Amino acid sequence: MSNKVIYEIELPGVKSTEDVSIIKLENSIEIKAVTKDKSYFKLLPIKLPISGYKVADEKLILELSARD
Repeated sequence: MSNKVIYEIELPGVKSTEDVSIIKLENSIEIKAVTKDKSYFKLLPIKLPISGYKVADEKLILELSARD
């Protein structure tokens, strides 16, 4: 079993991590992204630590560390 959770979010038009803001809150993760003519907002009600993220193929790939 892996100790990671991978969460993918489609963000059409978003090409880079520079266009994405990820804020870890107490009991959730807030994600905001922008393009020239759109903005995206997502609140994930999950309390796992963020171990990494990247943007690929207009998707945000968020890697979370699973707890034991």
